[in-house]
Amino acid sequence: MNRLQFYFKAQTAHGLHSPSIYSLYCEVLNPYLKGQLSYSQLKEALANRYSDCTIMEIQSYKDIAKIPQNTILLFEKPHSQEKIWNEIHSHEGVIQTVDLFDLGILFLKPICPKQHFYLRKMD
Repeated sequence: MNRLQFYFKAQTAHGLHSPSIYSLYCEVLNPYLKGQLSYSQLKEALANRYSDCTIMEIQSYKDIAKIPQNTILLFEKPHSQEKIWNEIHSHEGVIQTVDLFDLGILFLKPICPKQHFYLRKMD
């Protein structure tokens, strides 16, 4: 998917029906997309927000079955490795995904319903 296709598919906070993703978007993800937070600040904010979770960065395919629940995976440039991204985010262990085009966030939290979000910055 190219950036233009992504832009038309993605939404801002106005279309979100998940309260947890809505607050994550408003408080952390939109500031990151606007350049107000660096990548390391984003990781720190996620670690603070989800203190019961492990944050892992991945660059290539990982066997999701071997990753413990309550893990958040950060996958940089998911659309440059679309085959791997699609395999990982469609795995049954991945409950929620957030696609920011340049960064994919995958939640392995069993208490959430399975959902996929495409988000872009809100002006």
